[in-house]
Amino acid sequence: MKFLPLFLFLAFGCLIASAADPKPDSEFTTTDPKKVKILEDSSREKEPEIDHFKHLCPGLGGYQVIHEGGDLRSWINLIYDGRKTDLMNATLTACPGQFPAKANNVVQWRGFRKGDTFAPYAIIYRMMSSADDEKQTRLETFVIIRLDKDKSAVVAHLSAREGNEKAELLADKLCKP
Repeated sequence: MKFLPLFLFLAFGCLIASAADPKPDSEFTTTDPKKVKILEDSSREKEPEIDHFKHLCPGLGGYQVIHEGGDLRSWINLIYDGRKTDLMNATLTACPGQFPAKANNVVQWRGFRKGDTFAPYAIIYRMMSSADDEKQTRLETFVIIRLDKDKSAVVAHLSAREGNEKAELLADKLCKP
């Protein structure tokens, strides 16, 4: 019985500490060509050999997003502190089917709010590709990137049919510091 007050004190302290833990949240940025800086784009060339583009897009937490592509494929890479992280091979490998490409203009960032700042630890974005079947069935995949400055990496992918909430839970589980 003499340890009961100490136990209650520790239990209450743990309860307060867990209540004070910030909850993961999301912020969103864009890769919309009308709202980003065009670094190169074959649509602006007179006779391009192949379709290609590279767009500098807004990021968060010191990261810049490069949306790039060519030959009907596209993906995002990251720049942190002037160093580029090449995520092309890992992204294209994560997507089943042919001609994987970024499916929309949204980049979802997972992180914590600390006052007025947002500290991201992961990115989730949607890719689409075509199945190698007669119908050319559309396949959609969420790609999850763990943010680690110039060591950022694709850490998971899942079918978009599983839903954005599951992608968020997976990003939180695999990437949250």
